[in-house]
Order: sequence, then C-alpha cells, then structure tokens
Amino acid sequence: MRSETIVPPPRSALGSGRLLLLIALFVGIAVRVGWAMLRRTPWATGEAPNVAMALAQGHGFSDAFMAGQGPTAHLLPLAPAIAGAVYWLFGIRTIAAEAVLCAWSIGISFASYALLYLVFKRLGTPRWARLGALVFLLVAPIYTTNEAFEWRVWEGGLGLLLGNLTLYTVVRADTGQPVRRSGLWLAVLPALTFFVNPVVGLAAYAGWALYLWRNQRSLSRIARATVATLLALALLVGPWTARNWLAMGHPIPLRDDLGMELAVANYPEAVHGDDRNKVFYDRLTAIQPYIHPIAQRAMIEAGGEVAYSQKLGRETKAWIAAHPADFLLLCRRHLGQMTLPGTWMFMTSHGVWLPVVRSWLARTVNILGFLGLAFALARRSPRYLYVLPFVIGPALLYIPFQPVIRYCWLIYPALACLAGDFVARVWLHVGRRHRRQALLNRLHPHSRPEPAPAP
Repeated sequence: MRSETIVPPPRSALGSGRLLLLIALFVGIAVRVGWAMLRRTPWATGEAPNVAMALAQGHGFSDAFMAGQGPTAHLLPLAPAIAGAVYWLFGIRTIAAEAVLCAWSIGISFASYALLYLVFKRLGTPRWARLGALVFLLVAPIYTTNEAFEWRVWEGGLGLLLGNLTLYTVVRADTGQPVRRSGLWLAVLPALTFFVNPVVGLAAYAGWALYLWRNQRSLSRIARATVATLLALALLVGPWTARNWLAMGHPIPLRDDLGMELAVANYPEAVHGDDRNKVFYDRLTAIQPYIHPIAQRAMIEAGGEVAYSQKLGRETKAWIAAHPADFLLLCRRHLGQMTLPGTWMFMTSHGVWLPVVRSWLARTVNILGFLGLAFALARRSPRYLYVLPFVIGPALLYIPFQPVIRYCWLIYPALACLAGDFVARVWLHVGRRHRRQALLNRLHPHSRPEPAPAP
C-alpha cells in the first residue's frame, strides 16, 4: 500500500536509524538481563514452571499446583515442554538453564516487536515512526518481568510471536508479496497459535478469515484453505484431547481451568473491596491451589483438578446468575484493567514509584494506540483491519476474567506501533496546515484584512 509522505523530524534529532536501533537493542537487553540478575527469585514462578520441572524429571505433564499432584491439563503443552527440555538438558534452575530460558524469553519478545515493525511498514507507517515505536518497545521498562521471566515457561510470549507471524504473513500476502508456500503457512500458523494461546489464536484466525474474504473470491479456494487449517488444528488438538481422556478421565480439548479462572474474577469481595491488590491476593489464597495449602486441600477433597475447577465454575455461574448487575460491573472493571492497567497490577515491581511509572507509561501508550487504530479505521484504511482483532480480541475475551499483567502485555506491542502511527498522522496533519498557510502567505502577502478604523 502506498504510504503517505510524512516529513520526519530533523535527522540530527533522530541520528542514524541503524545506530539508534543498535543502541536501543543493547540497552533493552542490558535492562532485562540486569532485571533478571537482581530479582530475588531468578526464575519464572507459577504452575507452568512446575510442569516444566516435572517433565524434566520424567514425571510427564503433571504437578501444576504441587509436587505429587499427578497429571494436569491446567496448561497447554507446548510452552512448558520447551522449558522442560531446557531443564532436562542443563539441569533444573541451574545458571545455564535459566540463562538459556532468559535468552529465549527476551528473544521471542523482541522478535514479536520486529515482526510488528515489518507489519506496519507494509501498512504505510513512515520509517521514523516505526523506528520510534520499535525503540520504545525495546527500551521502555514496562513489562520487563514478562519479557525476562514469564515467557521462559508461560505461553504468552510464544503465542504472540506466532500470532504476529500470522499477522505479518496475511498482510504481506494482501500487499501482493506472499511468502513462499504461503498457503501452507496460512494453514499451520493460525492453528499452532491457537494451540499455544487460544486467545491470540482466535485473533490469528480472525486475520486469516479477513484475508480469505478480501482475496479469495473462489469458494473452492476458501473451502480448501478452511479444510487445511482445520486439519492442522485437529492434528494438534486431537492427540492432546486423547491424552487428557486417558490421563485425566475427561476428553479436555484445551485446558480444564475455566471454572477456576472464572471464580478468581467474580465474587462479592471483588465488587465491594477498595484495595484491589489485597482483594485479588486474598482470593488467590482462598481458592488457587498453587502454594496455598487451604486451596490444595480443597482441591484434593473435591476429587482432583478437574472436579475442583468444575465445582468452582458451577458456584461462580450461580453467583453470576443471582447478581447480574455485579457481574456486569466487574466486566466493565476488567475491560478497564486490561486496556488501562492500574498501579496495583504492577505491584510485584521493586520500589514504590516504579509501579506508578509503569502504569502511566502503559496507559499512555494504550490510549495513543487506540486513537491510532480509530484514526486508521476512520481514514478507511482497510488493511488496518488485520491489526484490529489482535487488539480488540484479547481485550474483549478476557472481560469475564481477572486481567493480570501477563494478559495486558498481549495487546501492548500492537498498540505501541499504532501509537507511533498516530503520532505520524498528527505530524502529517500539522505539517500540511503549516505548509498550506505558508503557501497562502506567499501567494497573497497583503491579503490580511485591515483592522477596522476606530469609531
């Protein structure tokens, strides 16, 4: 798509783009590695690392909440399996293993950012605006814990990388330069993205469907593409479902944690509690079995992981049915927290001021990004529709659940690029007005109206 001519800031202000990018890359890596070295626990925490360690020890896909728990379907398998392989090769939580996983986590984060740079290049965003957004993503210390720790084992980083690869593939194909064997990639990538992270996977499928609608006029081609990607998805989901049936006693196609996640987000104290951070962690302590003995005993008494999640789900759905207004209030709050994350959501950060700075930086980026998306759609730039599901999709799909920073990060990189695009369009608009006024002044130097004589 032809990009509009936008006069960039003076070159002296930006310096060499390549040099600026290299400096940003060096600073970004140094910040994240330094963050990893200074943190009290120099490894990822939570259920996913537990599963990775169980895999490395030969216990299979198990022990999500505690050692000896047994088989689990609390998570999808690919991301923990990668970390489990690293632990098996280099030792569990050894310096070598954590260094490899830290490099993996930072690498897939930065690769996602680079893919978005290429996407917005094809959407027509000027180079200086794309470069500014990429430099900000590399340097800004907003989601440092996710980039340095979480994506070592959790699925969000890998899922968004695959989602952005799908987005790049469809945008490149739509602009007339499809990648080699693009049909195969467009069959496999959405399915693989969905199997790693279903929320991002649905966005990838939305982009895939939009591409088919815009470019494949033949019903037979649409049918072939649909069959191909459904077959790819079946080859991933089918064996996993069979495994869960054999190991868990239930044919679980994805994860069995829906009831628990619904219960974490929807309960009376969430409606009326003032201290969001305390209310959230009190709820986790009460019902989340990870390192919480009371919840662990409740899970065992309920009959295991699946039965416990189903029990929580039934109780929460009954509460929602009895309190629909409270549920809608919580959904509104969740949407606000997902799109404009509050300070309390960053309270795992060191210090008092860093969570505040992170929150305000994240909010500023997201607001500018949403303005950029709205401005692009108002200009009727159809290819920006490919970005839409990657921003709106996760924000809406997480409404019934309690957003955490791990979820908020999923929409942040695209919004940062949209923010850069918005700044470029504003620069274009202001520049046009100045040039138009300067031209009028040259053509009609004496056209200014004379002041009216005093009475």
